[in-house]
Amino acid sequence: MTDTNPYLLLGSYTSDMDGTGAGISLLRQDDAGTLRLVHRTEAASPSFLTLHPTLPILYAASEGTGTALAFKRSGEFGLVPLGGPIEAGDSVCHVTALPDASGLIASCYGDGRVVDIPLAANGSFGGEPFLGEASVDPYASPRTVEAEAADAGEDALTQLAVEAAVADALPSRPSRAHASAMLPDGRLATTDLGHDTVRVWQIRGKRIVLDHTVVLPEGVGPRHLVTHPSGHLHVVTEYSNEVFTLAPDGTGHWHIVSAVLAAAQGMREGDFPSEISLAASRDQLHVGIRGSNLIATLAVQGDGSKLQSVGDVECGGDWPRHHLESGNLLHVANQLSDTIATFRLDERTGVPTTLVGTLDTGSPTCLLFA
Repeated sequence: MTDTNPYLLLGSYTSDMDGTGAGISLLRQDDAGTLRLVHRTEAASPSFLTLHPTLPILYAASEGTGTALAFKRSGEFGLVPLGGPIEAGDSVCHVTALPDASGLIASCYGDGRVVDIPLAANGSFGGEPFLGEASVDPYASPRTVEAEAADAGEDALTQLAVEAAVADALPSRPSRAHASAMLPDGRLATTDLGHDTVRVWQIRGKRIVLDHTVVLPEGVGPRHLVTHPSGHLHVVTEYSNEVFTLAPDGTGHWHIVSAVLAAAQGMREGDFPSEISLAASRDQLHVGIRGSNLIATLAVQGDGSKLQSVGDVECGGDWPRHHLESGNLLHVANQLSDTIATFRLDERTGVPTTLVGTLDTGSPTCLLFA
């Protein structure tokens, strides 16, 4: 493999999730920047992929089965299972391998679980998964803490009963864990799309321990996230079409420092942002927007805390679920058009300008360098 002709791994939705994908595909980028198929490995809806930090091991979120899968290399291009699948949770949609190879973090959209799956020295699953602390909706009807004290008076108890009745009558918002990313200080950040939070975790041996929670505005739906070399964390929201920038304070607690609309055109009905990535120049972010089918480019300004919309371009297909930066190229996985569109990026602005080529492939969901 060379820098100019890298191999890529592609996840997909298969028939168990009404997709047309074949499982995991190995692709290669040619001199012109276009992609070609090299090999395919069968797997049930491996919708998100990640690599072991040091070994030639691939992990997949098998979304339809609620399990995580591990594969090892076989021959020049093949993959074979490394042990059996391990339960993660309902609709597991994202996996991240910890940098010290101690575990695999799985985020589960269906039941909101954040799971730490231990890894053995050979990269296989090494024990029972550890379930992180369940998310609590910060916008649920508040209960009067004082009324729960032993010396609470009758009025306080009455107020608690009223608030409990109101809370029981209100519809609950399910937790929807969606993605995770390592922070510069070695902690882990996860998004909860259903509860509008970014949760920060400490990693203690084989377990993750909740440190604190950053609450975003109600209804924004934080989905994916990316760190910037400046130390900031950028989070794209699925429901409000925004990018929130977070930074730590002097105590190590993260908080919101800015927010901007992801697309220059603003938000349109039916738009659902998906992936957010950092350009090779580190000066721009790219956001995929399903619905309007756009790739939005934002400039990172100042100390990294401010973003400015640069422009939007059509994604070259339908429903851009994921994309991958490859030097001066951007590969866009368009799920509903069964294509990957490859764009050349403008050297100055970072905006995708020239459509280099399109690869036909079933229900693409995730791209990763092999």
